[in-house]
Amino acid sequence: MNVVLIVSDTLRRDHLGFYGAKTMHTPCLDRLAEESIVFDRAYCGSFPTLPCRAEMFTGKFIFTYLNWGPLPQKETVLAEVLAEAGYTCTMVTDNLPLCRAGYGYERGFHARHRIRGQWYDNFQPETQEFTWPCSREKLEDGMGGRIEQYFRNTAIRRTEEDWFAPQVAREAIHWLRENHAKGKFFLYVDIFDPHEPWDPPQHYVDLYDPDGTGENVVYPSSGSASKYSAEDIRRMRALYAGEVTMVDRWVGKLLDTLDELGRREDTLVIFLSDHGLLLGERGLVGKMGRKKSSVKGWPTYCETARVPLIFRVPGLSPGRRNALAHPGDVTPTLLELAGVPVPESMRTASLTRVLRGEEEKVRDTAVSSWSLRGWSAYRPSVIRTDEWAMVHWRTGVEPELYHLPTDPRETTNVYREHRSAAKDLRRAYLNFLRAHETPAGNLVPRNWLVSWGGGNKQSLLLSG
Repeated sequence: MNVVLIVSDTLRRDHLGFYGAKTMHTPCLDRLAEESIVFDRAYCGSFPTLPCRAEMFTGKFIFTYLNWGPLPQKETVLAEVLAEAGYTCTMVTDNLPLCRAGYGYERGFHARHRIRGQWYDNFQPETQEFTWPCSREKLEDGMGGRIEQYFRNTAIRRTEEDWFAPQVAREAIHWLRENHAKGKFFLYVDIFDPHEPWDPPQHYVDLYDPDGTGENVVYPSSGSASKYSAEDIRRMRALYAGEVTMVDRWVGKLLDTLDELGRREDTLVIFLSDHGLLLGERGLVGKMGRKKSSVKGWPTYCETARVPLIFRVPGLSPGRRNALAHPGDVTPTLLELAGVPVPESMRTASLTRVLRGEEEKVRDTAVSSWSLRGWSAYRPSVIRTDEWAMVHWRTGVEPELYHLPTDPRETTNVYREHRSAAKDLRRAYLNFLRAHETPAGNLVPRNWLVSWGGGNKQSLLLSG
């Protein structure tokens, strides 16, 4: 069985038609969902972008021991396992962090096709002229000169095919046409859109805000939404939605190519995202607080944590699944479906029996978390079960608790009314950390403040 794994960065689940978005235009992914098995409760695990890739590549919840940065050489990674099993492994991406020299995320791939110019890639010279899309002070202020670099990179675009998602899809299509008949293949397609900056071709924006009066704030400051007008927020949402629809169209072209080449019946297709972000909800924009922000790190609330996860598996009937799932689960699942032994080092859960309808779930608890190491250690984890979602701060901040059956959007904090439920969730979280062999030094960040009503931090964290 061949494998095509497609990741779209920062794609909110609630912006896809098949997840209930009534005003979104996502016909290609909606069609894929009709042909596939869709997971309705998939959440980000290791957060954000690069930790998620590390989780997917290693099949391990790396937030327990690894922060943003290089992939350790000692880790066994997916492409290496598939290459040893006789697969030709190719990565096509415009995701800049994934391509950094020395980071090692290309390990195991026979080829990596990198699309230049995305985000702050040093692609076009400083002499390249560009036009600011909005008032400069409305743009992300923690990026130094990097946002200007992006505008220089994109000033040379002329047609839609010059945008990044189309370039990634076209390169993947070209690779398929040239190589699909040469043996088993694993094609990993990592599309950075709809991650900021949001600047799709105008006709996509017009689908959502044809008469907009707000400025094109393509990369807003990560923090309070109060600095933006209602018109600006509406325009941001239209820009983001336009990016989603552009991604949908070009993923559709890639899927159509598989059909044209006659590979539908022998190719596993997986589509997912790593996380979402806030677009004015909760009075916030983005997914993290910058150093100048009063908020240094936000929980992965539902807008950020919920991710699309779709498997089109030859021979399996389409349907919906309610099992708790994470991006890292893709790795052992993919290997099992391909008939390749799963290395013992891979500790995430295989979803194969859930896909086949033989089991209803693989876990009782899902954990979405910033790294427990380094600068992210002071940012929270979120623990979810069928009934509850709890924000667990490791720095003395009182937990937040949400009752999911009555409050699926996680808006009403009921911690003080249900402290016993919160303690049960904390116990489940600690059991998770123990099961995944979290280093002792990462269980308690430096200067940790006790917050659970007394006791010493060692007993609070390690007992229960």
